[in-house]
Amino acid sequence: MSGGKAGREGQDWRWRLAAAGDAFAMRVLATALAEDGRHDEAVAWWEKAIAAGDETALHQLADHMGARTLEAQLRRRAESGDETAMGNLAKLLVRNSGGQRLAEAVHWLTLAVRAGVTLERELVAALDSAGRSAEAEDRLRHMAAAGDLRALRDLVRRLREGDDGERLDEAVVWLTRGIAAGEPWEWDLVAVLDRAGRADEAEARLRRLADRHDVKAVATLVRRAPENMRAQVSRRELDGPVRARAVDHVRRVAAALARLDLREEAVRWWTAADALDDRVLSSPAARLAARPAPVSGAPDSGVEWQLQEMAATDDVTATRVLAGYLARTGQTAEAVRMWTRADAADGRGLWGDVLEQRALGGTSDTVTSHGVQGGAPGDGVVADASPADAESEETPAGTVEEPDTAPATATHRLSAQMPSHAGLYEPVSLVVRVPFGADHDDDGVSAPLAGFRPARDGSPLTLIVRAPAGLDPQGPLEHTLLVPPSDAPAPVRFAFLTREPGLHRVQVSAWAGGTFLTEIGLEVTVERDGPYAVEPPSTADMGEIRAHPGEVTLLVDRVGDQYTFRLISDRCIYGAVLAQALTAAPEAAAERAYAMLQRLAAGRGEYSGAHARRWMKETGVGLWTEMVPDAVKEQFWQLRDHITAFSVASEHDVLPWELLYPVAPGRDEGFLVQQFPVLRNSLGQTRSSVLPIGEPHYVVSARAPVNGDSEIESIRRILGTGTVVDTLDGVLTVIDAGTTGPLHFTCHNTFDPGGGSSILLADGPFVPALLNSAVARRALQDGRPLVFVNACRAAGAVPQYTRMLGWAQQFMGAGAGAFVGTLWAVRSDSAQRFAEAFYASLSAGEPLGTAVHRARSHAGHDETDPTWLAYTVYGDPAAIVSTSVPAPAAAAFSPARAVPTPVRCEDT
Repeated sequence: MSGGKAGREGQDWRWRLAAAGDAFAMRVLATALAEDGRHDEAVAWWEKAIAAGDETALHQLADHMGARTLEAQLRRRAESGDETAMGNLAKLLVRNSGGQRLAEAVHWLTLAVRAGVTLERELVAALDSAGRSAEAEDRLRHMAAAGDLRALRDLVRRLREGDDGERLDEAVVWLTRGIAAGEPWEWDLVAVLDRAGRADEAEARLRRLADRHDVKAVATLVRRAPENMRAQVSRRELDGPVRARAVDHVRRVAAALARLDLREEAVRWWTAADALDDRVLSSPAARLAARPAPVSGAPDSGVEWQLQEMAATDDVTATRVLAGYLARTGQTAEAVRMWTRADAADGRGLWGDVLEQRALGGTSDTVTSHGVQGGAPGDGVVADASPADAESEETPAGTVEEPDTAPATATHRLSAQMPSHAGLYEPVSLVVRVPFGADHDDDGVSAPLAGFRPARDGSPLTLIVRAPAGLDPQGPLEHTLLVPPSDAPAPVRFAFLTREPGLHRVQVSAWAGGTFLTEIGLEVTVERDGPYAVEPPSTADMGEIRAHPGEVTLLVDRVGDQYTFRLISDRCIYGAVLAQALTAAPEAAAERAYAMLQRLAAGRGEYSGAHARRWMKETGVGLWTEMVPDAVKEQFWQLRDHITAFSVASEHDVLPWELLYPVAPGRDEGFLVQQFPVLRNSLGQTRSSVLPIGEPHYVVSARAPVNGDSEIESIRRILGTGTVVDTLDGVLTVIDAGTTGPLHFTCHNTFDPGGGSSILLADGPFVPALLNSAVARRALQDGRPLVFVNACRAAGAVPQYTRMLGWAQQFMGAGAGAFVGTLWAVRSDSAQRFAEAFYASLSAGEPLGTAVHRARSHAGHDETDPTWLAYTVYGDPAAIVSTSVPAPAAAAFSPARAVPTPVRCEDT
């Protein structure tokens, strides 16, 4: 056969599919044949397509031949006994008659059906259209009797219409026949039996369904029972599944009962299911719920809060325990809601295998803003540790790439809550939320995340929890969540088990990359058989802060006789690493180092020249090799080329971290403070991104340093004339008033490892303890002044009742924006050069970290003088001078001459 648009027979796909009986291929082939002028072949294939049920083919053939011509041709063939033509003629008559020629269509369809053409459905439709529904039903009965289930279904639908008893009885017969043939029509049969008034038979059918564990049937049997018999029927139906320990089936029945608004019976079934579930029975939540209530039958608000918070973070087991607790205390509707939620969570398959990760919270958990990370019921948040985000684009050192942030007037806050009292060996939840704007939980302790502006797609926020040994973590102690720009992410729950009685303090810190944002402290008192109570302590505050790309923080903590280290950056949140157990008190080694450094600064050391610098280096290398675990060293080298600023965060500031000298095979980049800005952050104390340079105050001690007048004069040329203060009353007045300008001390500070620091003023000694009320009132919080104590050992700290106490801790605790001090005795001329270069850089608009870095370089020319290493700075490395206060021009800076002068500390 030739080609053309129709292609070649046997080769073209249309021919092959049409020959196989595909109606669509027949129609497409017919159209192509007609376009090729092969009329007879086209008509033949169109008719085959029509016979196969393709209505579009009928339209096309009528358009091709003309309706009258087609009808005449089909009628001649039908009258001659062509069965296909009979059916196609009937279809054409139905299509073109507009209801006027239906009788003739029925005639030809009847003849075609008698001849064996499968046009029964078309005949039924034509009979219905002609108003001959009784005949249509008879035809359906004939088809149903022959096993046509579709016809049976259609027949039953017709018989069920109305309330005719005989027709309903006939529907029962046909439904029973369909069920026997394997059709799932049991519920249709129950419904028809009920409508036919045959309730006993309907219940018998329900009983068969219930015996086959049909959930809906069991619930329906309970619902159909008389109200005074309902509980008895429910218990009877429950007995079998309980003996079979069919927990899932019992829960599905409970859910079905709840949907039927049979709450009391739903509670009965859910309670029975939980009593069979070992996960529920052995969970910490179950032990908690079993505590005796203060008043019998009344809810225990502390226990209920704990269970609510465990359930709030999708702990399915705790949700079930909470539901049972609510049911027992008369809160039926809420109990049903909790059970329903637990069933839905189980259905989603949220809960996988238990993942035990306890060693100091060794891994980090990451979730999306509203998603839930998989976990095990009863556990704390668990997940794998990995880099916080994909590799970010490189930015030049010292620069900050502005994030694509969404404009926002409202701010996010950090809110934390946990019981203030708990029993021994019982679960305790710490629940942390990041509410947005007015969505603030007044029941918990909160701190504003001022300056934290999430990007349009959300920004990662890392939460790190530090807890004492008496609270055993049931999961990791860190969690990274995605904070949307104008909404609150899902809450995060950290789970603990109380192990020791007493008062335990828990710290929650928030981090954006390696930048510390804020911290909240909470306390819980643990007593054997003690009550649960939820009474939040006072609110923590934090000033403006931003996340800084490239900032890395070394978080240092001490657990008993061991230090733990954790590196935090915008590239990775590493897990905590436990250092080797200390062989001796590190304070003693630090004091020996300080004593040698003080002698070197005074020019009385055992070493001189290059040997002195070598001793400093080896001391720094020793601190690096002995104190810092190998894992943290490796992490540091991984991050080193991306670091723009380095912060040390610790509450135990007894070690000279500024002396750290990182080395590795083939790597020697100098002291840590030479490589990039190094600052400190005392956890629990906030940082300020703005340092106001208002009216400065210069504090001079009773016995001023040799070059005290020269230092004040040179700094005045940079900051302004200001006011000189030399009395204790004067200093305390300035601090109590909340100064907004720099507070610069040019003085002698005596430090005793046993007694701490003291600056002798004209009318008495100024000691850190005199700032206790300023710390309690946050007296400097509004002004956020820069405090610079340019004196010997000004950054020294000694243990107080529950914390370290020193000038840095006190001034920062009172709300200072930054603090600068020294770790050991310093050389007066070097100290003056450091202060001049520091203030000049800061006033010129350099960030705090850069200003400190430049000042170290300026003061570190003499290789025998360790003064440049002595300075320790607390604050935000990106903090800048407030633009609202004009800073004097830096051109006024004129460095002092490098003439050796005596060390500025008392000889001790």
